[in-house]
Amino acid sequence: MGIVKKLVVGFFLLLFLGVVVIFGMQYYYDTAYEKVPVEVRTETVSGDVFYLSHVLEPGKYKITAESEGTVEKITILDENGNVLTESETDELFYGSSKPFQVRVDYKAPANVESYKVFVGIYRLVKK
Repeated sequence: MGIVKKLVVGFFLLLFLGVVVIFGMQYYYDTAYEKVPVEVRTETVSGDVFYLSHVLEPGKYKITAESEGTVEKITILDENGNVLTESETDELFYGSSKPFQVRVDYKAPANVESYKVFVGIYRLVKK
């Protein structure tokens, strides 16, 4: 019974350390880097829509998305439109040595004709 207890404690310890690392990285990027706006847009739209950025230069970026509806996912695409990574959150830190594009998918709220969406793409520059 002792080995099972050690495995369970080890699992939760690793889970806790993973959460600490994720929030630590976010704190580091927010404090050690300056956010330079690349694309910041707010629009009023209707129905399910998506936003597709222009091709961005290689570097480190912070991508944020907000909506009165739902931000379904943020997708990073290469220059040919192939999916590099996806995130089902409304904020993403991404770094690349190759050019890429950002696609944000929005889902409309129920029983609303129009709603506002926001996307912010910021290049992270070391302070």
